[in-house]
This record gives sequence, C-alpha cells and structure tokens, in this order.
Amino acid sequence: MTNPANAIKLLITYALCIPLAILVGYLLTDPLDYGSMGVFGLIALLLLSPVFIKYHYPIMVFALWSPIYCFFIKGDPPFAQVMILLSFGLAIIERAMNSERHFISPRVMVWPLLYTAAMVYITAKLTGGIGLRTLGGGEDGGVGGGKKYIELFVGIFVFFALTSRGIPKERRNLYIALYFLAGLPGFIGDLFPLLPGPLKYINLLIPPTSSPTDAGLSSAYRLGAVGASAGVVASYLLAKHGLRGIFLGDRLFRTLLFCGGMILSLIGGFRTTFITMGVMLTALFFLEGLYRTRLVLVFGMLAIICAALLVPFSRDLPLSFQRSLTVLPLNLDPGVRMDAEGSKQWRYDMWADLWPKVPGYLLLGKGYGLTAEDYEYMGGGQFAYSATLDKSASGLAVSGDYHSGPLSTLIPFGVWGAISVLWLMTAGVFVTYRNFRNSEPELKAVNTFLFVTMLWNVIFYFFLFGAYSGEVFTIGKTVGFSVALNWGIRAARPRASAVRPAQAAQRQRVPAPQPQAA
Repeated sequence: MTNPANAIKLLITYALCIPLAILVGYLLTDPLDYGSMGVFGLIALLLLSPVFIKYHYPIMVFALWSPIYCFFIKGDPPFAQVMILLSFGLAIIERAMNSERHFISPRVMVWPLLYTAAMVYITAKLTGGIGLRTLGGGEDGGVGGGKKYIELFVGIFVFFALTSRGIPKERRNLYIALYFLAGLPGFIGDLFPLLPGPLKYINLLIPPTSSPTDAGLSSAYRLGAVGASAGVVASYLLAKHGLRGIFLGDRLFRTLLFCGGMILSLIGGFRTTFITMGVMLTALFFLEGLYRTRLVLVFGMLAIICAALLVPFSRDLPLSFQRSLTVLPLNLDPGVRMDAEGSKQWRYDMWADLWPKVPGYLLLGKGYGLTAEDYEYMGGGQFAYSATLDKSASGLAVSGDYHSGPLSTLIPFGVWGAISVLWLMTAGVFVTYRNFRNSEPELKAVNTFLFVTMLWNVIFYFFLFGAYSGEVFTIGKTVGFSVALNWGIRAARPRASAVRPAQAAQRQRVPAPQPQAA
C-alpha cells in the first residue's frame, strides 16, 4: 500500500521540477542572454545554498585572489566581490542568530575603515551620487562610474568578512594555500588564441588578457597572466616556508620550483615585477636573519653570475624578459626599450598636467562620477589625445585611472581621502608588524611575508603605481587575513628573564615541610 506522505512528497517534487525543467529548456535556446543567465544563476544559487551557507568562509578566502568573473551577472563582477558580499551578509546573520559568535576585528582597523566608508559616501552624495553604466548610469544626464565605489566598499567589507571568525589552528595550511594559490588558473587568460572553439567558453569565467584585434608591440609578446601565475607559486612558497625553508630546508624540488616561478614571472614584461621581486627578497632576507647564515655567500655568488651573464647575453633574451629588465642599464632590443620609455613618458606627461589641478579638489574631490560625455571621450583609449591637448583630459585621466596613488586619492576625495589612506596604511603596518614580531613559530613565515607585503604596498602606492580604490581593497584583505590567522593582534610574549625572578620569589614564600613527630 502506498504511503500517503511519500506520495504527497513525490507530487510536490514533480510539481516543482517539471515546470522548472521546461523553463530551463526554453532558456537554453539563448543561453548567453542576461535574462537566461540570471535565471540559471538563481537556480544554481538555490541548489548550492547549503554549500555556501556551510563553506562560505573558505570559498570567500579562495575568491580573494581568484581570476574568475561572474559573467552571468550584469556588469561581469569579479567572483571575489560576489563572495565577499555574500560571506559578509552570512556572517552578520550568524552573529545575530548565535550570541557566541563574535567578530575579531581590532579597533585600530575598524575606525579608519568606518571613517573611509563615511567619507566616500558623503563625497559621492555631494558629487552626483553612485551610478552604474550597466544599469543605465551615465546616460540621459545620469552619473556612472560606480564600479570604483563598489570596489571601495567591498574593500571595507572584506576586512570584516575575514575577521568574522578566526582560522582554526589545524586548518591554517589549507587557508594559506587557498589564499595564495587561488590566482594560479589566471594563465588561462593568455591561452585564448590557442584554445579550440569549444574550450573558448572557459574565457567567460577567466577573461582573455588580449584579443586578436589588439595592436602594438607590447601585446605581441607579453604574457602577463602566465607571469602572474608563476609569481603566485613563488609567493605561496615564500609565505609557507620563507626563504629559510626554501633554501635551507633540504628540499631541492622546493628550491627549483621557487627559482623557476621567480624567473617565469618576468615573462609578463612588467618592470614592476622585477622591482617587487628585488625589494621583497631583500627585505625577507634580512628579516629572517639569513645574513647570519651561509646563504650570504650563495646569494652573493648567484648575483655575480647573473650579472656576468646578463651583460653580454641580455639582447638574446625573449622580448618579454627584456622589457622587465629595462630598469637596468643593459644592451636591450631598441624596440623594447622604446616601448617601455613610451609607456613611462605618457604617465609623466599626464601627471605633469594633473598636479596643478590638485589644489582645486583638496576640500571637495570630484568623486568617481562619470557623465555620458565622459564615456564618449574615453572611447578613444589611453592615447586618445592630440599632441597639443592637455594630457589631463586624456581618456585614462577622465576615467580616474591616473596610475598614481597620490593623484588617485587627492583628486577624487581631496585631503579627506589622504587622511583615510594614511590612517589605513599606518594601522595596517602596525597590525602586520605586531603579528610578525610576536608570531608563533608555525606562522613566522606567513606573518613575515604579510608584513613585508604591507610595507612594499605602501612604497608601491606612493612611488610606482597606485589606485585609491584598489589600495583600500588590498589593505583590507591583507590585514584581514593576518588578523584571522592570528586570531587578532598578537601581544608580546613575556620574556623568560622577567618570569624567572617572580617564580623564584614565589618559591621563597613557600614554607618548607615540617618533620612529623614519630
């Protein structure tokens, strides 16, 4: 005899699944339509909701450096932004439902982040509001340019999402791998011209770095995504083992993998990669105390050998490697040298024309708002200006991509943005330094790497290439991950010399046992 309860469950299942299957089949006739992708995304979210509710935190940590984009959502937002908002929202719900759950966000970071959020919101309201071109902003008199505002607010939320809980001791290695190795699949973006037709759909998730219509010397030989993936491997090894563990850990494979990753990272043709490599390795070398080991001689000999080989054979290196080395006085290909100098010169020209306009934005910045006219002007690309036109009116300058940390702060947000970024940097360096200084032995390598990363990020922002919205996001995830790993800001451990006298005094106060009568 049929169980009535089971029959009702079966009927409900059929009543839900059959219309849903018909709807999905109809939408598959045009699967790339935004309406269809929105329905698919909603269905997938409902089906995967138990997984996201239980594992949203590790998925969010993985997404922070992931190259994946959510092409099925309007505007193609990065996977990281979607997961940060989702994880932050679930963390708030968990805190509301469970009084034992607490955020471990230290106040030294909370206050500058709250100030930044208030400052950005007030500036946006005073300069036209927050609009998205994908939702109609920048058209018919509206204001667009809201993507950078979103990046700013997500950069604030990521810190609170990361510090909504501490990372358990037994899962530290897993989270370190999730955080640092998430960018490894990024090399797929450079494989777009080589992928066969059916596999090109993977570039919906990981967009191609170039297209067949790209022109110019740089796009012909630079493999930036491949170089970034190689750098990911080297960064993970530094964070997991440190230079000491890589070169003094009796693991030849680890040493070869690290050296290969560092060398291959130069294939992207970015001069900043070479500079970053040199500065960070030097800082780690001294902070880990390796100048007191035999590695001083090893690294010294390696530097002499590399210099001896580069001077006569630098012209024979691949063009991408040559471009990365244009910061050195080597005999390089003239076309590569000219390409690098041209890239540097247009930045200098733009900065020279922008700095005189900074005083007008000190009290009230221009924000990130863009009008329809701004979008039309930006269509010409980064070199879309004539020889006599003010470089501050170029396409990149109009869009707010100044390629300069101070300009990207002062022009949109004035002196209030300067206060924000300096406050955040100071707090970030303080937190990562304390966790490095008072680190557990098991976390010494990763805490040292995060501290050096934070220091280099400050230098990079002011002197090489910076963007205010990206800086807030970088500080939020770097410091947030450090706090989550260490369960807050680590306090200084008491010194042994300070403990022993107290213990000795306590021993003196303990009365000696009295002999008992027979």
